[in-house]
Amino acid sequence: MRSIIVGTAGHIDHGKTALVRALTGVDADRLPEEKRRGITIDLGFAELDLGEVRVGFVDVPGHERFVKNMLAGAHGIDLVALVIAADEGVMPQTREHFDICSLLEVKSGLVVITKTDTVDEELLELVRAEAEELVAGSFLEGAPVAAVSARTGAGLEELKNVLRGVALSVPERSSETVARLPVDRAFTMRGFGAVVTGTLVAGELTEGQELELLPSGARVRVRGLQVHGAGVRTARAGQRTAVNLGGVEAAAVERGMMLAPTGRLTPTQILDARVEVLKSASRPLRTRQRVRVHLGTAEVLARVAVLEAVGEVAAGASGFAQLRLESPVAALPGERFIIRSYSPQRTIAGGEILDAHASRHRRREHERARARLDALAGADGAGRLSYFVESAGEAGARRAELEARTGWRDEVLGAALAEAVGRGSVVEAEGVAVSREVVECACAKTCSSTARRSNASSPRSACTPPDTSPSG
Repeated sequence: MRSIIVGTAGHIDHGKTALVRALTGVDADRLPEEKRRGITIDLGFAELDLGEVRVGFVDVPGHERFVKNMLAGAHGIDLVALVIAADEGVMPQTREHFDICSLLEVKSGLVVITKTDTVDEELLELVRAEAEELVAGSFLEGAPVAAVSARTGAGLEELKNVLRGVALSVPERSSETVARLPVDRAFTMRGFGAVVTGTLVAGELTEGQELELLPSGARVRVRGLQVHGAGVRTARAGQRTAVNLGGVEAAAVERGMMLAPTGRLTPTQILDARVEVLKSASRPLRTRQRVRVHLGTAEVLARVAVLEAVGEVAAGASGFAQLRLESPVAALPGERFIIRSYSPQRTIAGGEILDAHASRHRRREHERARARLDALAGADGAGRLSYFVESAGEAGARRAELEARTGWRDEVLGAALAEAVGRGSVVEAEGVAVSREVVECACAKTCSSTARRSNASSPRSACTPPDTSPSG
């Protein structure tokens, strides 16, 4: 049975939590303060068995003060349920949540109009038209629109059928990278010890496996696994997973950390990326601007170094930039992120990591950096590997460094390396990969040095091949 993660999105009090409760029977508001205040503050979770597919819901808060919590849950979703209340229509957080899902490149979803029992048919059609206008030209254009009432139950069975169809159309997750579980919650369970939860975004976790908690580097062991509340021996990509950890206290684990196989990934603080600034942003993204970067379940402060010639990326435009983080994170090429302004906190941009372990680019190097990143963005696996090897310079890159920079599984990395060697862009010797350019430069230097020494005793350079012509 397939497992799909569905994230809710939408303005506060538009009925996201009530919708999840009506579909699953689970109240995703678990905190006493949430029940007292009647609003969602943090992430909530529920499951729904639809026969051919099992849906894991991530219910997110709709209040603008808790967008950072929404972002921690949005990173691993397969599709979004954009919730719009029939009695209010599209509101500010409807737009911001929708922008976030677009920037994260969520591939599919549906629109759910709630509270239909509070309006007449004419107003319902106006809200439907408003929703269609909002998503026009986006990944949700043409997506199903379901109208329901969580209070009366009207439309819920139709929604389940729509949800089943959309979920079954979601493509399988990529199997290129090693297992990664960004932690969104950590707590102590009596009799078991530390437990963490998250969406397993890649690979598999197995009972008894040794893992590393990043960026701290703490070694831990999987004592037990749960998926959808049931104990399992193996958890797979796309599943909401609870992991009972040995070797660490829950107090040492926090949201934003990541579980990964031991020794495969290393923390980083400099990211090269392609960024896209929202049309609604009040100003361009500029060099030296301090921002909040949301990556996986982590929120980290950063300074921006725009690599474009004008030193900024205008609203509605895209370009290359380097993000210099103030604290380390676990990151890989291809991961999507969100940028929010430092203060006041507003979503202004997002993008894709191209090089997760970049070096600082000096201003005079920006033009060359842009050209190389543009080539990297369109490269295949062998081309990306060649870029990382070239970036390592004369020292070359050992296997462990390439594992950390790509996050690829052994067989994927091996195939890309073999292809790069076959193309002649990379030379591998004694476990070290070096770019062809470095090898040729080293040969040229050696030949030049040898020629200078030999010129004193012979008119022919040592690097000059002997004349083998008949008249030689």
